[in-house]
Amino acid sequence: MISVDIFKKNGTYKEIRCKGHAEYDDYGKDIVCAAVSVLVENCFNSVEKYAYDDFIASSIDNGITSLQLKDDISHDAELLIDSMILGLEGIRQQYGKKYLKISVKEV
Repeated sequence: MISVDIFKKNGTYKEIRCKGHAEYDDYGKDIVCAAVSVLVENCFNSVEKYAYDDFIASSIDNGITSLQLKDDISHDAELLIDSMILGLEGIRQQYGKKYLKISVKEV
């Protein structure tokens, strides 16, 4: 299962952490894993290219990717993250909670 944990402080995004593997299909054929990866990586790249917010991004070979936002985020970054979440929720709705868990936590 892929877990996407979204951390907020006072209603503002602070960190997004994505880990795990969907195991919907064999390696190289897993469309759920591929779709989630594309949405998450595109969001992180878009925040960097279009929003210019201060953040730390990390990706570890064992399936963990994270984005830590350093300050209050811009409207553009918030919109990009909201869009990513919308896409992830669509994937979860289409393929089920067995493959993708999304949680939003206030810290």
